[in-house]
Amino acid sequence: MSAQKALSAIAAAIVLAACGGSSTPTTTTSGGPGKVASIASEVPSTVSGPIQIATDATYAPNEFIDPNTGAISGWDIDLGNAICKVMGLVCTFNNVTFDDIIAQLKASTPSEVAGGDKPRYSFSISSWSPTQTRENNGIDFVTYYKAGEAWIVKVGGATISTAADMCGHTVAVESGTTEESDAWGYMGQSVGGTAIAGDKDNCPTGKDIKVLSFGTQTDANSALLSGRADFGWLDQPVADFQVKQSNGKFKIGGQPCSVAPYGIAMVKGSPLEKPITDAVKYLIDNNSYYSNILKNWNVSDGAITSSDVVLNNNNSIGATCVPSY
Repeated sequence: MSAQKALSAIAAAIVLAACGGSSTPTTTTSGGPGKVASIASEVPSTVSGPIQIATDATYAPNEFIDPNTGAISGWDIDLGNAICKVMGLVCTFNNVTFDDIIAQLKASTPSEVAGGDKPRYSFSISSWSPTQTRENNGIDFVTYYKAGEAWIVKVGGATISTAADMCGHTVAVESGTTEESDAWGYMGQSVGGTAIAGDKDNCPTGKDIKVLSFGTQTDANSALLSGRADFGWLDQPVADFQVKQSNGKFKIGGQPCSVAPYGIAMVKGSPLEKPITDAVKYLIDNNSYYSNILKNWNVSDGAITSSDVVLNNNNSIGATCVPSY
C-alpha cells in the first residue's frame, strides 16, 4: 500500500472512530427510569414536547453519530434521554455545530417574523465546561460530570508534557471549546489574536502557538493525523477514546489538567433549570441509573455525587492547564 493510500486509510479509520466504531456501546432504552411525578410537576405547563436538545455529535464517546444506525449516540445522549424520562418529557437530539449552539439557545425573535431567530433548542448537552464568560453571556449550567483537558499526539511525533510545550508548535482544536480559548489565552490573547489587556504572552519571543480551529472534532483529529498539527487538545474522555480507537497511532501527551465540571447548558432563568437539576440528582441517587450509564461507556472516572449538582460551578480541580487570562 502506498504511503498516500495508507494515510487515507488511517484517516478514514480515525474519522470513523470519531463518530463511534462498532466496538462502541449502543444506546439502551430498556431498564431505564420512568417519569417521577414530583419532578415532572416542576415542569411548567407551557413547556411541551417534543423538547429539542442541541448537541455537537462529533465528540465520541460523549456524543457522536453511530455509523451503524445513523442515530446520535453517546453517554451524554443516554443521560439526556434519562433526564427527559424523569421529567415526563419527550426529547429529540439535534446535531448542531458546537460554536453555534449558544446563539441558538439565546435566540428570541419568532421564526415567522422576517429575520427571526426563535430558539430552536430548549437546552444543550454537549460536553460544556461552565465558564464565567459563557455565564456572563446569558447561559446557565447544571453540573452533571467532571473532566479535564488532555493532549493527544501522533506516536513518534512531537511530545508534550505541559501547556508550555505548545509554544512553537501547531495545535488542533474544535472551535468554541475551552481548549481553543486556553490555547489563545496562554499567549495573552482572545480567540483570533486580539491582545487581552493586562495579560502576557507566556511563550518565548518568536515561538507563539499556531492554533488551528475546526468546526468539528473529527476535522481536528484529521489535522493531527495528517501532520498539519503537532498536538490535538480536547476533553479527557474524548482524548482517551480517540487514542483507544486509533490502533496505536495516537497517544496521550502529558497529564490531564484543569479538571472541571461539565454542565447542561440553557438560557439563564430557563423554566427547566430546577426540574433538570432535580432529575440529575434523582438519577445519581436512585437505582444506579447514572452510574450504569457511565460504566456502560467506560467514563466512570468523571462521576460526581448529587451534592455536586449545582448551578454554574466553574471551579477547576487540581492543576490548571494555563495561567488565568
